[in-house]
Order: sequence, then structure tokens, then C-alpha cells
Amino acid sequence: MYAVLKICSKHAQCPKCKHVSSRQHSQYARKVDDLPVSGHSVHITVLLHKWFCGNKDCKIKVFTERLNWLSPSARKTNRLENLIRHVGFTNNCLAAEKICRKMRISISHDAILYRIKKEEPVKPRECPFRGH
Repeated sequence: MYAVLKICSKHAQCPKCKHVSSRQHSQYARKVDDLPVSGHSVHITVLLHKWFCGNKDCKIKVFTERLNWLSPSARKTNRLENLIRHVGFTNNCLAAEKICRKMRISISHDAILYRIKKEEPVKPRECPFRGH
């Protein structure tokens, strides 16, 4: 399933200096995957803008629009990434790949393992019954 999503913003905030800009530079397209729907893969083409930063002290002259549901330069939405991580942490990477393929999520076991290794290790909590 393919969809095109056009973002029609009138302004955007610079990710570096937080200055709000209303001067558009250009438009570009990003292709991302989202959660499957009714057993079909979902591919979205997102049409975004690039903006000029109006702050003279900012080192970034042109920046891209940011979306809260999509990380910068990511090829998968945040909710799809969270699902992949969850499946990866609850299974070994080969089983996680099979589960993802059954759900129509195209990903390799190496990519799942990369996501798991990238996660920050969770510090174990201290047991209140120990003598520490």
C-alpha cells in the first residue's frame, strides 16, 4: 500500500537555534515505511520543506522540517521502530525476522540485531533486601 503525505506548513523551527522561520527554501520527498495495515506493507512518500534559518548567529543556513513521528533521516516511522525493537528484544534475531516478515515488515535479522545493540543497557535496580 502506497500513500503520499504532503506537509503544508507555513513555518518551521530551526533544530539548532530554535528560531522560527517562515522563508521556504525548497521541497523534497522522503520515503518511509509504517506499520502494516490489513496484512499489507505501508510505504509513505512524505513531501517536506527545507527552510532558511533567519538567525544570523546560527551556523545552519538551511534546515529540513522535523516531524514528531519520524526521526531525522529515518526510513521507518517511530512506531514501526518501536515494534521492531520490541519483537527483537522478546525473541532471538532469527525468530524476530520471521515474525516481522509474517507481519509484512521488511527487515533482516542483522538490522534487528543492530537496533538491539544500539540500545542503552538498563542498569539493574538495587535490591532492597541486599545489605548495600
